[in-house]
Amino acid sequence: MKLPFLKFWVADWVSDESLRLVSLSAKGLWIEMLCIMARSPEHGKLMTASGQPMGYAQLARLVASTEAEITPLVQELGDAGVFSVDRMGVIYSRRMVRDEKERKLNRDRVFRWRNGDVMPDVMPMKCSGNGAEARVNSQEAINKRPKKEEWLAYAKEIGWKKSGAESAFDYYESTGWLIGGKAPVQDWRACARNCLKRSGETETKKTKAPVPQNYSSPLYRLAGFNSYSEWEKAGCPTPK
Repeated sequence: MKLPFLKFWVADWVSDESLRLVSLSAKGLWIEMLCIMARSPEHGKLMTASGQPMGYAQLARLVASTEAEITPLVQELGDAGVFSVDRMGVIYSRRMVRDEKERKLNRDRVFRWRNGDVMPDVMPMKCSGNGAEARVNSQEAINKRPKKEEWLAYAKEIGWKKSGAESAFDYYESTGWLIGGKAPVQDWRACARNCLKRSGETETKKTKAPVPQNYSSPLYRLAGFNSYSEWEKAGCPTPK
């Protein structure tokens, strides 16, 4: 992908000893060449749209000059070591080629990290603000993943049914412990508690069966009467 901009490091340009040895006209031509190389099929290399090395005549037409005018300027830049030439005879900017290589490596690392396939090396990520560097260690992320025994033990501790806990563990194992398929799980215990809240599955506590009360039958029933009034009509004493 061609970038819509060109990185220009002012401090490097001013302090480059090779550039300080060339004329002002050569510096102007070098700026034109950098712009062309930024839109080249291979970033940082002076090539035609078909991927062939660009000759002096083609370069002269692109910069609105003549071959006779630019030829000594290109030679001046080469003699000062401003650019390099590969085995195919292609002029290239060492800085642009190096920056493009690093950009592609960082892009691949970010892609693998987002898809849960992070390589075991440490990927530095620059933070804005205080200029500190945050590092994401993939091995550390893997160590944050619980073992199944730990997961089930914690599920039992918080009162989560074993069947539901096992299903949740298998799900996160299949997704590489990513939430929503994107962000990695940072705290698996908090993840387990959230799963429990969403599922609503809790272990039901066993309660003791109520002890039946031993109520004795009324005295008039024990004596064979159907009601208390019959008991009184029979002249039986009123119980105290």
